[in-house]
Amino acid sequence: MAEDKIETRLHERVDTVMTPCSLSIPASTPRSQVLELFSRQSDNPVLVMESDGSLAGVITPLDIIATLTPDADAGGRHRISELDRYLKSTAQNARDLISDEPVTLTKSATIGDALQKMEQSHTPTLIIVGEDKEAVGCVDLAHILAYLIRSP
Repeated sequence: MAEDKIETRLHERVDTVMTPCSLSIPASTPRSQVLELFSRQSDNPVLVMESDGSLAGVITPLDIIATLTPDADAGGRHRISELDRYLKSTAQNARDLISDEPVTLTKSATIGDALQKMEQSHTPTLIIVGEDKEAVGCVDLAHILAYLIRSP
């Protein structure tokens, strides 16, 4: 019975479990302020917004590590190129620190789609966007799991 409930919920829209994104900052935020922010909360990605409200990108904890370790070995599963490490180490503002492409999903996608995207991108958090491609919320693995196992 519980497996049937989970299977049914996987087909529900992802905006069912979407929450407001924890934090967003302007693209012009100085690097020093971004580092200060991550010193207080280092687990979650931070949305970087353009002045018109559109999503410029996302800064992840991995981007912060690359900023601080330009000469580190670029191997491993989450490979950051030497060039990217160098560019991030010389960053002046949040726009310079963003990941190449934020991992997004439309709010009309299913919870199952979200889990597949998380697996493919090796990230437990997705930015949910509307038809206009503006960020409308976030979804993370913990929220999905809580929803899937919660009693009706």
